[in-house]
Amino acid sequence: MLAGVIVDDPTTTDPGSTPPGKAALDIGEKLHLLGVTHTTGVKEAANDNAAFSSNSNLALRLVRAFFVVTSPTNWKDYTKVTTPPTKYQPAYPPVTVRVNPVGALPLPGGIVPDLNAALKGFVDGEDIVAPTSPTTPGVGEVWVDTQYEVSTGKGQAYPSTITVVDAATWKVKRKIALPDQKMNNGHNMWASHDQNHIYQTEWHGKSLYVLNRADGKILQEVPVGEDPAHVMTRVDTQQVHTGLNGEDSVVELDRDSTTGLLTKKRNISMQDPAKPGNPTQPHAHWMGHDGKTMATPNANTNDSSFFDFPTDKVVKKESTGFLPIAAAMNPNSTKTYVSNYLGHSISVLCGGTAATPPIAECVSGGPGTKIKDIPLLDPSPNGNYDVITGPKTGAAIGGLPIQTPVSPDGKFVVTGNTLTATITIIRTSDDTLVKSLPCDPGCHGVNFGAKKGGGYYAYVTSKFANRLLVYDIGNGDDAKLAGWVVLADDAALTDDTVTGNKGMGGQGVLPVPNVYNGWVQKLPDEFKSQLTVEQQNPVP
Repeated sequence: MLAGVIVDDPTTTDPGSTPPGKAALDIGEKLHLLGVTHTTGVKEAANDNAAFSSNSNLALRLVRAFFVVTSPTNWKDYTKVTTPPTKYQPAYPPVTVRVNPVGALPLPGGIVPDLNAALKGFVDGEDIVAPTSPTTPGVGEVWVDTQYEVSTGKGQAYPSTITVVDAATWKVKRKIALPDQKMNNGHNMWASHDQNHIYQTEWHGKSLYVLNRADGKILQEVPVGEDPAHVMTRVDTQQVHTGLNGEDSVVELDRDSTTGLLTKKRNISMQDPAKPGNPTQPHAHWMGHDGKTMATPNANTNDSSFFDFPTDKVVKKESTGFLPIAAAMNPNSTKTYVSNYLGHSISVLCGGTAATPPIAECVSGGPGTKIKDIPLLDPSPNGNYDVITGPKTGAAIGGLPIQTPVSPDGKFVVTGNTLTATITIIRTSDDTLVKSLPCDPGCHGVNFGAKKGGGYYAYVTSKFANRLLVYDIGNGDDAKLAGWVVLADDAALTDDTVTGNKGMGGQGVLPVPNVYNGWVQKLPDEFKSQLTVEQQNPVP
């Protein structure tokens, strides 16, 4: 949800116009991007010498992103496949803009006569090509929250569907809108341990839904609180935990072992008992592989809470970066990774299990202690990005990072980055950023699923494009895009006719079966039999 305010100096004009004196919008001389050009608060930004020129790669990226994000006509539509190929070319306002005379664009007087012409070709213009399916099938299904799809029974006020993809055929098999329940911006999902039920949140509502995986029918609607964002199960108890992005807690629900239905049990505060503070507003939490721990990214307080179930309390609430939005743990829960949306970084923190060899910060500070920050958009002399000219040659970059899971075998962290439209790959052995690959506008959701015959696919969704991307991470350095699926499909089974933004708004993504350590061992035989021995036991 974005908006913009233009504060214009009416005396700013274009001296080169005919006749002279045409009005021009003034972007400003120097700009700041929180988490990149300064790491203090917004109020201190004016005194920060690291401000960057408005005539720069970074400024152009931000301006472009604004007009892509806020204009559905600028979203990338993969149904528009033609011969010759259609070019992806967003339209920008054809206005005259004044920028800093010093910077990346050799424009006299800092005047950009036509913003639309200046932005065209900046990072646009690639062909929209037909889908290419991965040559090796995946296992099971991939469930995607197409959060911006509009359907007849709900209308514009209640967008979102769930799109179900068959990983064996790479075809869309079902759309679920829940029109009677008015599901409001369905955002994220998780499966019961037997994979029979899907738990679905609605980010702009108050409910958690329980769906029958086989036919997509609703079994239960459970009111849980303000803005339920992400949902996961606890490995040892099968309880369900949902982060409330509009409150200060994670809601815990008990599961009936016979019916599979849920009962709300309690709200778990994300405050350190010794240090109460502002509402945390946790977003995408992650549960430990043994069910003993939970980590939350607290979007409102710029920190991460580490909850210990045996002692039933937050044992540490550690500062991360600006607006932490998603957390993930490695397979043996020795480390937690938190993406900082406005910090353009990944924070690495201690998990609840002791690592071998020991991690010094964890020995001295205990679970939840920060080990390091990994910058994804680093303008320092030795960094990966120059704010004026752009990415350094061969460098991996990311900006506005969101979902950031660790591969089931624990080797890599893959993050979706909205600003740069990339996925970034971090090698966990030394927590180093090793590669980035192109994604789509609004790159957002990431989750791992099993590849048939061994290994894993990273499934990636984007908010402002209508395809599911399938990446083969391999050894990290050789990671590649294996193929993709267009999420718009009028022929798919549905409970409500899709009428707008077809396939758009990819956010949460859930491969079924669940192949993460701790959960994969709970799978019934019908799913285990489809996995290799290594996939059934990802951590020897």
